Amino acid sequence: MITPLVITTAAKLTPTLEHIASEMSAQLDAPLISRMGRSLPDIFEVTGAERLLVVGSDHLRLYDRTTGAEYFYHPNMFLSRGSVVLSGGSDHFLSAVDLNPGDRLLDCTLGFASESALASLALDGTGKVVGLESEPVLAAITRRGLQTFILRSAPLTAALRRIEVVTADYRTYLKNCESHAFDVVYFDPFFDERLSGSEASVSPLFVFGNPAPLSPEAVDEARRVARRCVVIKHPGSTELPGPITEWVTKTQGGRKSRVIYSVIEN
Repeated sequence: MITPLVITTAAKLTPTLEHIASEMSAQLDAPLISRMGRSLPDIFEVTGAERLLVVGSDHLRLYDRTTGAEYFYHPNMFLSRGSVVLSGGSDHFLSAVDLNPGDRLLDCTLGFASESALASLALDGTGKVVGLESEPVLAAITRRGLQTFILRSAPLTAALRRIEVVTADYRTYLKNCESHAFDVVYFDPFFDERLSGSEASVSPLFVFGNPAPLSPEAVDEARRVARRCVVIKHPGSTELPGPITEWVTKTQGGRKSRVIYSVIEN
């Protein structure tokens, strides 16, 4: 019998790991299997699992049996981009969202939460950043990572801690939001074109994440929810689908940028 997800622990079991693994098992409604000195391939074989979540002393790691892909939380480009911002530099994302103290930002496609963390850093404890992740196991990994990962800068670490992770598909979440519930709604969806040089950091999301394309209907719903603007990140050489392009009022990105932030102002 094939099991979609099985949870186990690192080889060296401690009471803390056992407790976290039990929490993950209940939260994700997935069986918890004792490691018992077995290798991960052995556990895959014994359980018939498609995916395996391993609870370690400082991380949660998700493995896919078919592709061999591995997913764990790391701050991706936030360390370097956040450091630039702290030193007084600019960032195209922050220029696009143009946050004011007290603003509320909804990140519909959380991923590694790099942009959410930048928004949290810019708001500096005011306002709110909510990130949506439709895949429950990815939401659990990112939520724990944001609460436990320690960066060498206290302000950067604090920015991670302030992000609220919600397990939800943005298409449903947006429909249930009141109009103008957030000041800014942000999307970083999957596109067929992947950015050159970024595969090492984002490729696990293409295996484990939700591949649903961004639809005009979802963006139109986001326009209702956003008080000020909707921002969409996409490769510079890729056009946004359908009427979305007609709604864009400005773009943010350097002349040689591989990434463009398209802004739909309300």
